[in-house]
Amino acid sequence: MPGQWFFAIAGKNFDGHDFVTQELADKGCVGVIGNRICKHWHGGFIKVEGDTLFGLEKMARYARNRFHGVVVGLTGSVGKTTTRTMIALALESLGRVYQTHGNLNYMVGVALTLTGIPMDAKASVVELGMGGKEGEILVMARMCQPSVRVILNVGHGHMEHFRSLKEVAKAKGEIMTEAKPGDICVLNADDPLVMSIPVPVGVKKVLFGRKIGCDVRLVLAESIDGGCAVRVILESKIGTYHKLFSFPSEKTSEMVEFKIHGPGLHLAMDACAAAAVAVLLGVRLPQIGEALSRFRPVHMRSEMEITKHGIKIINDTYNANLASMMAAIKLLKSMDCEGKRVAILGDMLELGAAEAGAHELALKLCFDACIALVMLAGKRFTAAAEKLNFLGNSNFLCARDSASLVPRIAEMLTTGDVVLVKGSRGMQMEKVVDTIKMMDGR
Repeated sequence: MPGQWFFAIAGKNFDGHDFVTQELADKGCVGVIGNRICKHWHGGFIKVEGDTLFGLEKMARYARNRFHGVVVGLTGSVGKTTTRTMIALALESLGRVYQTHGNLNYMVGVALTLTGIPMDAKASVVELGMGGKEGEILVMARMCQPSVRVILNVGHGHMEHFRSLKEVAKAKGEIMTEAKPGDICVLNADDPLVMSIPVPVGVKKVLFGRKIGCDVRLVLAESIDGGCAVRVILESKIGTYHKLFSFPSEKTSEMVEFKIHGPGLHLAMDACAAAAVAVLLGVRLPQIGEALSRFRPVHMRSEMEITKHGIKIINDTYNANLASMMAAIKLLKSMDCEGKRVAILGDMLELGAAEAGAHELALKLCFDACIALVMLAGKRFTAAAEKLNFLGNSNFLCARDSASLVPRIAEMLTTGDVVLVKGSRGMQMEKVVDTIKMMDGR
C-alpha cells in the first residue's frame, strides 16, 4: 500500500530482498528495511544487522511497549478468527479497536499486527495461531504481552506434529506461561483440556461456557431462520468495571438475548467467549448483545451464499480439522432444505496418527445424518470411504482433488439444494464454491 515500508525477510524458500525492485516504488513504497543494499532500489533504506526477522520482532516489541491500551491475545484450535472478530465488535463502544488482519496469526503476522496498532486505539485483539512447533505461541505471547489471555479450545489440529491432545494443550497453554499477577485468563470451562492448563499464581481466572457457575454462561443457543441464524441467551455474573480489572466485591447477574446472523450453533460459544472479554473491559451485557447482533461470518468460515439459481452454499473452505468438520456436518443437517443436502468435503491435513480415524468419523457422521450426497476430494477421504465400504454407495463419490470434482458438480446439484463445502486450506475447496456459483440454472 502507498506510504508503507517493505520489510525484506529471508525465508527457507525465498529472500525478500529479491523482490526489491522499481515496481515497489511505483506502488508507493517509501522505503525498505533489510540487511543488504539492493541494486535497483533508490528510495529510503534502513539497514538491519543480521536476521531481518529478528529485527521485525524487536520492532514489534518496541511498538507493544509504547502502546498503553489493552491487548487481548487469543488462541485455540477452532474459532479463533470468528471469536477475534466478535471481541473487536463487542469492544467498539470503548473506542477504536484494532485487530489482527485476515489470517496474519503466525510469527510475522503477529509482529506486523503489533507494529500497526494506532496510538489512539483503546484495545487491540491479537490472534495467535500455531504452525505445529512447541514454543511458537510462547514467542508470540512474549511479543504482544496480553493483559487478557483467551484459550478457546483444544482440538485435533496439528496432530501431525504432536503425539497427543495433551501435547497440543501444552502448546496452546504457552500463552499463559509468562502471564503476570494482575493479568486475566479467559478459559472455556466446557473443555477439560483447556481447564487442565496451569494458570500462574496471581493471574485471575474467568470462565465461559455452558456449565453452571461460569462467569459468563451460554444459557441457550438454538438455530432459527431455517438454520441461517442463531438465537443466543447469555448470562453474566461479573459486575461492570469502572476501573480495568478491579473485581467488584459482589457479583451481579445480568442476561441478554440476541440473534447472530450466521449459520451454526458453534457461533454461540464464540459469542460467549467474546462477551466474557468485553464484560471484563467494562462493556455492559446489553451493549454486547447489540454489537454481536451486527456480526456477519468471516469470509470462507461458515459463510452463507445463495446462488442466482437458489442453491445455498455453506462456504467453510478456509480450513478443517476434526472438530470443525463435525460441527459443519451437524450444521448442514440442521439447515432447512427444499432440495437435497450435499456435503462436498476435502481432506483434513496435518492430523498425523489420528488421520485415518478422523476421516472415518466424519464419513460416519455424514451417513448417520442422512446426507443425500457426499462428494469427496483427496486420498484420505477416499481411503476412509473404501474402508467403510461406502464406495459402492451411489450417495458417495470420490475424486483425487478438488479440481477433479469440478466437472461432476453441475450434473449433481439442483435448485433448492443446500451444499456444505469444506476442507483443509491445501485442498483449495474454494474452487468448488466458484464452480457452483457459475453454474447454469437447472
